[in-house]
Amino acid sequence: MSGARPECDRRAMTSVGLRAVSFLIAPLVMMGCSHAPEYTIFGSFFPAWIFCCAGGLLLMAGARVLIARTVLSEHLFAPMLLYLSMATFFACVLWLLFYS
Repeated sequence: MSGARPECDRRAMTSVGLRAVSFLIAPLVMMGCSHAPEYTIFGSFFPAWIFCCAGGLLLMAGARVLIARTVLSEHLFAPMLLYLSMATFFACVLWLLFYS
């Protein structure tokens, strides 16, 4: 029975140490969240990433129309994956252009 006691003490010290480290690191990690670009529309705050995602979807829809009019659409292996990737790419490009 005496062998189990140091094991419990060691676990308790480890969990206390992890909590202390997490409480010290959390404010440093949260500093990146201090200012997020946002817009006020009718009194509500909208984060800028929503507009970038909407713009990415619109640009992807335009690219899809162009791809559908060409012969390229017949040779696409995974069109859903392509369109999702294009929407993500366009949203990230818009974010970099306007908010970086």
